[in-house]
Amino acid sequence: MSEDRFAREGGRNRFTARAATVLRVERVAPPIVRVTVSGPDFADFTSTGPADHVRVYFPDAATGELVAPTPTGPGEDGIVRPDRASIARDFTPLPRTTADGVEVDLDFFVHPDPGPASAWAEGARPGDRLVLVGPRGSRRAPQGIDGLVLICDETSLPSASRWVRGIPVGIPVDVIASVHGDGRWVQDYLDADAAAPGIRVHTLPPDPSGASVIAALPPIGEGVFVWAAGEAAGLVPVRRHLRRALGLGPAQAQVSGYWRRGVEAFDHHAPIDPFDPDV
Repeated sequence: MSEDRFAREGGRNRFTARAATVLRVERVAPPIVRVTVSGPDFADFTSTGPADHVRVYFPDAATGELVAPTPTGPGEDGIVRPDRASIARDFTPLPRTTADGVEVDLDFFVHPDPGPASAWAEGARPGDRLVLVGPRGSRRAPQGIDGLVLICDETSLPSASRWVRGIPVGIPVDVIASVHGDGRWVQDYLDADAAAPGIRVHTLPPDPSGASVIAALPPIGEGVFVWAAGEAAGLVPVRRHLRRALGLGPAQAQVSGYWRRGVEAFDHHAPIDPFDPDV
């Protein structure tokens, strides 16, 4: 079978640091706080890919100091990195163009044991300052697929919402969401960003073994694209199942670790299965 149906068009964006001001803060789901930012630097902000990410720099909770990269110059590509430690995490940008310019929503999963990002979000107010860097490039969702399967948790639901919006209307979508507590809110969260109704959502409790996710997978035909993201260790058996048991190649099934249990500021570019990175 030709893999053309899984082709994802894309390219580089201007890579720079953008000073961001908080415009609004709202609770869009029980465990998710949405912080909307913008500013003059966002006039040329570009992000067209569902898996895009920006590096968000936060002020120090104790001192209020914001240590972050700066642009190399107006309109230039590149950044000047700070000469001391900073506080930063990667997030999926949810951009939109308004009459006043480009606004970017950042959705934060807030929980009882917050890190610096979610703790900041719960106390965020209009006028607060951040710095966003990236995205370096964008790759659109594949447009020729017969179906889409999304495997996610609370941290990757913002990206899942972009996948839903990025495919042609009418393509069936199955979402397997591993979330804490009552997951009925997931359907509403995704439908709010969908181009059309009809997303099939299956929620289940987090399972570090990955077994419940594998059991919940729908039939995956040769034209169905699979995207999975979330806790890296739990996705290892899922990835092995997709590759080995189902025989899905990297073009058809893409798996990314957004975080790893017990690891602070996990690098999502790192292979989730270092002993078997290419299988």
